[in-house]
Amino acid sequence: MDRRLGLVLLAVALLVTPVAAHVPSDPGDNDSPAEALTVTDAAKSWSYYDDIDGGGAQYYRVTVEPDERLRVSAFTPVDGRFTPSLVVMAPGIEGRDAPPGVTVPEGMGAVVVEGERPDTPGYEPFGPSANYGTAALERDTSSRTTYLVALYEPANRSGPAGLAVGYRETFTPAEYAALPFSLVETHLWEGQHPVVAVGPFVVAVVGGGALLARGTGSVADTVGGYALGVGGLLVAAGAVNTLVQIGIALAATGPSAGALVTAVYVVVPGICGWWALRVARRPTAEMDARTRVGLAVAGLVALGTWAGFVVGPALIAAVAVGPRRVLGWPGEGGVDPE
Repeated sequence: MDRRLGLVLLAVALLVTPVAAHVPSDPGDNDSPAEALTVTDAAKSWSYYDDIDGGGAQYYRVTVEPDERLRVSAFTPVDGRFTPSLVVMAPGIEGRDAPPGVTVPEGMGAVVVEGERPDTPGYEPFGPSANYGTAALERDTSSRTTYLVALYEPANRSGPAGLAVGYRETFTPAEYAALPFSLVETHLWEGQHPVVAVGPFVVAVVGGGALLARGTGSVADTVGGYALGVGGLLVAAGAVNTLVQIGIALAATGPSAGALVTAVYVVVPGICGWWALRVARRPTAEMDARTRVGLAVAGLVALGTWAGFVVGPALIAAVAVGPRRVLGWPGEGGVDPE
């Protein structure tokens, strides 16, 4: 791989990521004001994948700092058959009227945002997925304010409902590393069968491994060759899985410009995985410093597009920086180290 191409792919991956992504989270048991989930940073963009039991509500505590704003919205997957709504509560809000099943604590007023189910779902580039956005509220604050947000369903039906909070896309390293696994959980929350959610990935790994095991397609018989073979397979399989998810989402939403954003998460890891597999089949004498730089870029790019469940990019990067003797590579210029 030309190093300039690798750097371009890395730049594209890093630029697209903050545009498309929310930090996914499972809120757990938060079905009363006393057990409300505390959102640690109201400005940070979060997506909470929850479930509502008939007649009840799920609660979130959101503290907004001065000169920032509260932004919350409710959504439900395509398979969700109801319309999540919101109640936003805080001291100083006038009115205490709230629907049955929603508790307004003493000292707080409430604003009810009744949900409306659109005719068609919207395409979410992060995921990718198809969801119905049903209710939203944005509120400026001039002083530090703690809000209690209730997610409920007016018709008292049960099902999956989500709450999006914030507007600033940032990730901690741990959150970023966990994203591939969180996305699988998100697809399961949407109602997908596990075979659909991860089946394409498994099929791509098994099928690719079978092809590599056949004589002429096999990898170099070294530690580095096998590591690159596995890493490249995992990364390429991640691209295949994302491509299938794009198809599932677009089948529900119809054509969407957002798919062009998600396509980066197919094309970029697809190239990285293909190139790693190609390098894995080279004779060891062709493994030089330039190849190591290319592999390092490929590993970073693959990690930046969440392909290969972290393990794939890690294997590619490990080969890029690993000791030559351990990897089975010769020294510079194709000379075997003594």
